[in-house]
Amino acid sequence: MKSRTVAAILLSCLATTAMADGYGDDRAAIENLQGRYVLAMDFNDPDEYAGVFAEDGVLDWAGGEVVGREAIRKFMMDGVYNLSRNAQAAAWPATTRHFITNQVIEVYGDTAKAVTYWFQVNNNAASREAAYGLFGHYEDELARIDGEWLFSRRTIYNEGIQTRARAGMENPAPEKGQY
Repeated sequence: MKSRTVAAILLSCLATTAMADGYGDDRAAIENLQGRYVLAMDFNDPDEYAGVFAEDGVLDWAGGEVVGREAIRKFMMDGVYNLSRNAQAAAWPATTRHFITNQVIEVYGDTAKAVTYWFQVNNNAASREAAYGLFGHYEDELARIDGEWLFSRRTIYNEGIQTRARAGMENPAPEKGQY
């Protein structure tokens, strides 16, 4: 009887460890996806930016929804989201850098949900001194497609835009095991 109990406990521990290891791999892949997203945005790389979305992915931002990878790529090519396009002239080009922090990521097989804080800094003034920009959070729905995590929907909330602000509202973080 004792040997069966010990075996059951050991199998339970191994199963928990295997699930935790899989979650760690998925979380790391999702964190890398988020990093690739902000780098592609900040370096104005439309192909890489669109490449983090599923073919039918949705980018929901202050200007509305952009649906589909090709439409997202065109959106980035058009420079609509280039936050330094109107920067003052100076000795070198201006840029904007986005930073992501505080993340809650819940993985459920081949889908996941995430909430991530973001803020941005730019050097758009002629002096090229850094200036704090805006901040908010992303609410993401993700899918593993052909072994790769991609955004199926990314909704951007921005606390500097009244219609996109979420201060004072319910906590958007997915509850563990909710989905």
